[in-house]
Amino acid sequence: MKIADIYSHLKIGLMVVEGSDLSMRDANPWLLEKIGEGMHTLDGKALSTIFLYFHTPIEGQSLISTLHNGAKVELTISPLPQKDLQLITIREIVVEALITEESQDKEMRLQAIINTAVDGIISINRMGIVEHMNPAAAKLFGYLPEEVLGQNVKILMPEPDSSQHDTYLSNHKQTGVKKIIGIGREVNARKKDGTSFPIHLSISEVKLNNKIIYTGILHDLTTQKAAEEKVRRYAKELERSNLELQDFAYVSSHDLQEPLRKIRAFGDRLKREAECLSEKGLDYLERMINAAERMQRLINDLLSFSRVSTHAKFFQEIDLNSIVRDVLIDLDYAIEQSTAVIEVEDLPIIEAEATQMRQLFQNLIGNALKFQKQNEHPHIKIYAEAVSRKTYNNAATSENLVKIFIEDNGIGFDEQYKEKIFQIFQRLEGRKYEGSGIGLAICKRIATMHGGDIDANAILDKGAVFIVTLPLRQAAQDAIELPKT
Repeated sequence: MKIADIYSHLKIGLMVVEGSDLSMRDANPWLLEKIGEGMHTLDGKALSTIFLYFHTPIEGQSLISTLHNGAKVELTISPLPQKDLQLITIREIVVEALITEESQDKEMRLQAIINTAVDGIISINRMGIVEHMNPAAAKLFGYLPEEVLGQNVKILMPEPDSSQHDTYLSNHKQTGVKKIIGIGREVNARKKDGTSFPIHLSISEVKLNNKIIYTGILHDLTTQKAAEEKVRRYAKELERSNLELQDFAYVSSHDLQEPLRKIRAFGDRLKREAECLSEKGLDYLERMINAAERMQRLINDLLSFSRVSTHAKFFQEIDLNSIVRDVLIDLDYAIEQSTAVIEVEDLPIIEAEATQMRQLFQNLIGNALKFQKQNEHPHIKIYAEAVSRKTYNNAATSENLVKIFIEDNGIGFDEQYKEKIFQIFQRLEGRKYEGSGIGLAICKRIATMHGGDIDANAILDKGAVFIVTLPLRQAAQDAIELPKT
């Protein structure tokens, strides 16, 4: 007796299939009516031909699928005594009419959010079969959703992850240990064309109606990785440039200095024999010696500028009061000659490199003494002010910062040029005052290397104030010793 005769009165679908490809051998009338075909046309066809997104159900477990006419059904499979034959029970899922308009609206909104999300969203069952894929995920991998639905998610993974994925799911089902569930991590994914690309993957596990679903949120890292690679190349180029600067510093301190020393030495000898030179010849000689002296000062200043980054030492606690006292002792002759008045208020203890702090204050106080107005005594004030990171937006390495002010009543400058004064070899006052235009560039580099910054405010012919912002404490990763020349 055929299955159609035995179960023709039942409102469920029954079908007998044969072999590993589940070829159809018999079906009851209710199912044939739902499918819209007769048994004579279906006999021998694979079961997947009447379903959308079909994959083989597991014995003892139900599977939700969809007929070509759009009806949702639930399938279960059971073995029959006859060899290679299996019985599949198919029950139509009827949507309850009691679903409220509010719940429908919520479901529609949720679906709209998922479908319009920028990041990819993929859901799989406990067997790793893809049950949902939003448009962003489909676009990310270069598939149509129907090409992935019903497939094992490992088709979206390159090796070795693809081969290991089934093992991971199996171990999770047996042990309950979650290795990556609930933890975001960076992994490689595989597009339809076989190319791999980096993504950030976050996986969550949800139990819904006694069914476990895993949902992954995927964020494409391709652009971010490209930017990181660009930064890495820039850093490598900067490192190469710094090495070239160190080589130049070495050449400057040896090869370039020697000819200058000879020019100055022979120039001094010629001055001692000045009686044999004309007045014009003596003037030429004096100019030559002065030019050699300026060149030597320029080279020495350039060496000082390069050594700020190449000769840095470990940061340690230093008292800025002590640093300033030492600087004022070194500058006592200039202070005495200019009859300057210098007021120093209490300064903080910070983590810094002592030699560079001494160089910073010597340059700033020295400039305040040098760029003074005629017939007016210099008046310099040095004081500090605490500031929180919340009110100061820069790259400092600690939460608490301090501003150091060096204020003078000198010649000042036009504020439209204030960015220019911190550039190497830049001078606003021409050659009226001695110097090479490197001092403030050195101050800028020292402040930056300590995780701080330097700024200036001024009024022409009224004076200037330089503001150095420094962190009170350095982050551990900043306290490193740089390579020396």
